[in-house]
Amino acid sequence: MNYRMMVAIVLCCHYLSAFSALGMPLFLPIMLQELNAPLQSGWVGLLFILPTLMTAIAARYWGRFADTYGRKTSLLRAELGLAVGFLICGFSQSLWQLVIGLSVQGLFGGTMAASNAYLATSITDKNTLKQVLNFTQFSARLALITAPIGLGFLVQHYEVLSLYRVLAILPLLALLLSFLLKKDIITAGNIGTTANTVQLPKAPANTKSSKKSRNDKNKSLYPAQSLTGAAFFANPYLFISLLQFFLAFCMVATFPYFLPFAKTFGLSSAEIGQLYAMPHAIYLICQLLYGRISQYLPAMSLSLGFAVLTSAVLLHLTDYLALIWLARMLFGVGMFMCYQSLHAQMANTNQSKHSGKIFSRYDALAKWGGVLAGLSVTLFVPIFGLLSPFMLSAMMAAVAIITVSMYQATCSKTV
Repeated sequence: MNYRMMVAIVLCCHYLSAFSALGMPLFLPIMLQELNAPLQSGWVGLLFILPTLMTAIAARYWGRFADTYGRKTSLLRAELGLAVGFLICGFSQSLWQLVIGLSVQGLFGGTMAASNAYLATSITDKNTLKQVLNFTQFSARLALITAPIGLGFLVQHYEVLSLYRVLAILPLLALLLSFLLKKDIITAGNIGTTANTVQLPKAPANTKSSKKSRNDKNKSLYPAQSLTGAAFFANPYLFISLLQFFLAFCMVATFPYFLPFAKTFGLSSAEIGQLYAMPHAIYLICQLLYGRISQYLPAMSLSLGFAVLTSAVLLHLTDYLALIWLARMLFGVGMFMCYQSLHAQMANTNQSKHSGKIFSRYDALAKWGGVLAGLSVTLFVPIFGLLSPFMLSAMMAAVAIITVSMYQATCSKTV
């Protein structure tokens, strides 16, 4: 199988899986009505973050699984897990059965991390890997645009829970397509390593000074080692994952209460949907344009990306609808710049034999960012109002900018 075919299959499978997983949570209030369950906002918020929370909890273990048994095997597992979770949700007769289905979806899903790990193992060229990682994010944004539109039409004619049974076909189709992928090779070095360390060559035992010198060299050559013990700024993997956490928080914090926020401008449901989808549409447009002119542009700046995000979320505080539209477009641009920079750094520091662990940790921190954002806005909105999610998002973006500045200052001192 050639390179283009492999990438096309992985991206297609990721889109099929993401379509249902990202689209159905929008209709949780209707699901609760169908189950005659309480409609308090607390239940909706809890069910919204439940799959994300479970994915974050399980990510570390699936990372080990991928590095031990193969990234293709892990990808097949994630797609099958989604299908089983969807079927349980589709046949739910009570709230607790729905909770079980969503939990299974989160615990055994995680197609983003599994897809990225497989691609990172199969692609050795850094520039190519960076582009491919951008396109997995492209497929996720495409799902976030198409799923609400397509499912919104179907919800008018069918029960939402019954749609889960039909949508289970999509991850099963992805599962069948994934069988066409070439199985990745598991090296002996992958098996028997702990989750937090990378095996290093043994230093000579001649003198204490030579041993210390050799260990220092190993730390510089293997930045993934001892994530729990190494200093934060000396570990690029932890730095990139933490920035992914900040970015996820900034995005998710604005989502749960966007509908009531947009209603204050007197917009129709269709207009609110367009306003919500605008950042994702801008992301897709930027991705397509950047692919054509990237060779003429400087590398994306992570600090500038978070600065644009900060400006975008603060612009939501205005009372003018035209500026809200501008804010949504800027939000998409900032999101694109941040992902471009993060993917470039991830590609530059990739170690393919540990890609399962690396991308699982990367995805897990994004999930934890989403969980914390969802809990935070659920707590703050009743107290401070509908504008508080945008303030929280801006504060987290500012923290990200400070973190990037500290990291760059530390790196410049060590060069």
